[in-house]
Amino acid sequence: MKRNLAPRLAAALLVAGSCTAVWAQNTPPAGKAAAPASGRTLLLGGSGVGGGPLLTRAQLRDCLERRDAVAAGRAEVEAERASLDAERPALAAEQDSLKADREKLNEFSQRSKELVARYSELNQRVQDWNQRMEDLGERTGPTAEREKRKLDREKAEIDKTRLALDAERQQLEQGAQGGVSAFNARAAAAEAKVVSWNERNLALAERTEKLNAERDLWAGECANRRYREDDEILLKKGAK
Repeated sequence: MKRNLAPRLAAALLVAGSCTAVWAQNTPPAGKAAAPASGRTLLLGGSGVGGGPLLTRAQLRDCLERRDAVAAGRAEVEAERASLDAERPALAAEQDSLKADREKLNEFSQRSKELVARYSELNQRVQDWNQRMEDLGERTGPTAEREKRKLDREKAEIDKTRLALDAERQQLEQGAQGGVSAFNARAAAAEAKVVSWNERNLALAERTEKLNAERDLWAGECANRRYREDDEILLKKGAK
């Protein structure tokens, strides 16, 4: 399982923090009402000399609402980015743990190969024993008796070796089966977490790009625009 945990489109997460600071300079301190100043004009979200026609009250309302929406969106994406980044260490730790368990399963595989080789050697001994037993046939006499006793001892050793190999094979199969099942379950769960993380990360990057576009559009249409202070005061009081 290969999943890229590195945030894609990470550059899109850079939302200019200066906008909030600039916007805030036109907001009266908490607990103090702005005093009307008839005819006075202010500059929205920028510095220097304002350009373009004076904003109408409707235009000012739209600009202020869009400014607040961008600021709220920026707070949301930053919070979600922090949450996603906080998940990454646990995902990486799980990957490391799975890698260690996979190496253990590889040890089972190696032992299994060695066991197959030892079974092959044993089968060769059995074939050799059968051939010698067949060659002995119905012969009698001291030499034949000695050969028969030798073959009987070898058969006992072969049977003993086979029992040992069978016991080792059973133990290996039980350990491997349990290990493989547990590993597969954990690997599937980890894969699902990685897929979810990548999907949410991509969605966040797309939302951030969209938010940056909205911020840039606001800067082009609203920043450095002059407006009447009286209109802002009336809007805060609920005027249309």
